[in-house]
Amino acid sequence: MKENKFLIEVCNKEGVPDIFGMDALKNIRETGLVGIEDIATADLYRFEGDISLEDIRKIAEDVLLDRVIQRYFIREEGTPVRKDGYSIVVDVFYKKGVTDAVADTVSIAIRDAGIKADVKTSTGKRYYIKGRLTKHNIELICEKVLANRLVQDYSIRLLNEEGYNG
Repeated sequence: MKENKFLIEVCNKEGVPDIFGMDALKNIRETGLVGIEDIATADLYRFEGDISLEDIRKIAEDVLLDRVIQRYFIREEGTPVRKDGYSIVVDVFYKKGVTDAVADTVSIAIRDAGIKADVKTSTGKRYYIKGRLTKHNIELICEKVLANRLVQDYSIRLLNEEGYNG
């Protein structure tokens, strides 16, 4: 059995408002933190197991995607992430052992779509942040707004040094 790891990122198409990003930006500004210009979000779906790229594409297109307003990207686990103009990426996933109801539903939908692969599914949210922030402020944003530390873990990546101010 070959263990493959894929990440599907589903986000809104250009011109479709990112309600989750706007809400996150509003909540961050309400904390009094400054330096953020914009936030874009994407839903993340992580798949681990004996599954082909062809099946991953089928899952993205037939199970996860709303073709009218969304687009998707498939990445192998560990592939660098890039989004023009955004300098910080925060990924938020449920901790191991915490029930991920969306992942459970996706797993059922995968079987209903006729995909028989034995695959472990987890879901998360990606936040692309545009602005200049200190490392401390990035951590505060994650702790206060983006993640519930009781049930979620987060990771921070700087896409370039422009987003880091200190």
